[in-house]
Amino acid sequence: MISLVRFRGFFGRNSDSLLAVGIAAGAVFFFSGYFTPVRFDRERIDVRVAPGQIHVRGRYHYTNTSRLPAVLTLKVPFPVDSEHPQPEWYGLYDSSEEGREGAEIVPTVRGDDVSFRLIFWPREEKWVRLDYLQPTRVSGGRYLLTTTKPWRRPIAKAEYVLRLPSDLTLLSSNYAVSPAPADGTWQVFTFSKFDFFPERDWEFAWNDSHMDAAMRQGDLP
Repeated sequence: MISLVRFRGFFGRNSDSLLAVGIAAGAVFFFSGYFTPVRFDRERIDVRVAPGQIHVRGRYHYTNTSRLPAVLTLKVPFPVDSEHPQPEWYGLYDSSEEGREGAEIVPTVRGDDVSFRLIFWPREEKWVRLDYLQPTRVSGGRYLLTTTKPWRRPIAKAEYVLRLPSDLTLLSSNYAVSPAPADGTWQVFTFSKFDFFPERDWEFAWNDSHMDAAMRQGDLP
């Protein structure tokens, strides 16, 4: 009984301190975003090519597998190199599975680094949409796939679409694509993967006689 009284006395005197420490530790754990039960399991990518630019619309699905709330912190990498400058514009949104735009997600921007944070209720699923418009000085582009490696698990289902205007010709794709029915004036090429753990990015090239002529004449910046 003495032990029990002392036990009660200890917690009686120190309960406020213990509660404060517990709340602080929980807040650090919850809001850090580094310890998360959220899983990335699906993506749908639509790439549209026009002379001198590439428009990407990506939809990404995340699931909180926990019975507790969760936080996910994500970076947004862009495929930037000497021929593909930083995007002229980008936007992040809550989304439906069909891609309908919801509330804007305001990212944190530090120099060229873009990141954002998502908060999930228990067992909640979310679709996030990323749009960006990137200039290109060559008739080719790249979509980053290998950035999924830190998840350490394959994407359950991944779907990719490449659209070209009717006056352009697809020259190459390092992932095998299949022609799909035309969408108005757009030529459409697709591929899909299940349990996809990519070892390389998606690279594609097209023939643009106007851009090639401009490059020969030195008219491109």
